[in-house]
Amino acid sequence: MKTLLLFDIDGTLLMAEDATRQAINKTFRDIFGIENPIQNISFSGRTDPGIFRDVALKLLGRPLEDGEYQMVATRYLSFLPGELSYCKSFRLMPGVTRLLPLLAAREEIILGLETGNLEPAAYLKLKRGDIDHYFSFGGFGSDSEDRTELIRVAIERARNRNGGDIPERNIFVIGDSPHDISAGKNAGANTIAVGTGSAGKEKLLAETPTCYLQDLSDIKLFLQYIGL
Repeated sequence: MKTLLLFDIDGTLLMAEDATRQAINKTFRDIFGIENPIQNISFSGRTDPGIFRDVALKLLGRPLEDGEYQMVATRYLSFLPGELSYCKSFRLMPGVTRLLPLLAAREEIILGLETGNLEPAAYLKLKRGDIDHYFSFGGFGSDSEDRTELIRVAIERARNRNGGDIPERNIFVIGDSPHDISAGKNAGANTIAVGTGSAGKEKLLAETPTCYLQDLSDIKLFLQYIGL
């Protein structure tokens, strides 16, 4: 029986928020002439489309008009590679470089993504950390602004790629944000909360995840949580 693991990216597998913010700042400066950097907007557990719309409301005082969203997304993706390469604070989270190869080597494990990143942005970030080759599919912010829906998309893609049903009891969403946990539960999945993001343990546990880990370095406990 296959086990599906859907990983969040930012705060769970890696940290790249500085690069994301800089790319968004440059995007709004380039398109709209806005010099003020974005402040007081949380990226944790959010989707890129939702972040773009919040930034527009904050900096422009209005929603993005027809056609502007695609301009913003395209320009953001053009700036992100450079910002990732310059980002001194970029790092992989504890345990990731040991856990992923171990999971990828097991035939019963299917590795996928559940991330608010636009799909190209997701793979740019993973490539910066040299872990992109572990993930060939997922649900992305480019699939839906709603996190529960993009998780459902990821589950459907996993089932289509693997010739049939994967029971809900064998599906796990792994994330650092309360949004990951609540959306994973709404999609019918088990949830593993990871305390490497900005939310804090209390907020994560308030969403009643199936399990909680301080980080991904305790591989024995992680495997125990997913029933292996």
